Amino acid sequence: MNFFRLLLLTLVVWLAYRALKHYLDRPKPPPSMPASTADMVRCAQCGLHIPKLEAVRDHEQFYCSKQHLEDSQKPH
Repeated sequence: MNFFRLLLLTLVVWLAYRALKHYLDRPKPPPSMPASTADMVRCAQCGLHIPKLEAVRDHEQFYCSKQHLEDSQKPH
């Protein structure tokens, strides 16, 4: 009877080891790219580089703020 208990305990320890090893060996997902480094554009008024998603757009021009868009449309 002691032999079967030892065999069962060995089997349980081995299964726990395999499950833990499988969990730790999983491939890690690649880190996502932060929004601040994705698709940067240059403000046509001041030259500041900002994320494209945060820029104010006027046709093909990008601006860092509505104020710079308005300033660029004023007659000189």
